[in-house]
Amino acid sequence: MALTGIKFHSKPTKSQAEVLWKWMSAATTIYNAKCEEDRYYRTFARKYMPITTRVEINQQYSQFKTNLTEWLDDVPSQVLRNSATNWYQSYMKFFKG
Repeated sequence: MALTGIKFHSKPTKSQAEVLWKWMSAATTIYNAKCEEDRYYRTFARKYMPITTRVEINQQYSQFKTNLTEWLDDVPSQVLRNSATNWYQSYMKFFKG
């Protein structure tokens, strides 16, 4: 029998749980913002640009770090970058079939 994975249960302290919650919220925020950004660009291109125009797809997330989302400055950049990369990979897999 092959080992396919390891399952464990963590018990973070209250302060660790707050940090993890903040990181997960930031990842969700970036992922959802990338979805909304793509929806906006596709609508704009469909209405105002020639039919052959393709919407640029990228993994940038820095445009979402504004004065309204100052709490994202406290989150490590790896968390934000990984959520943008996860969005990009799932987007590519969806259109690849």
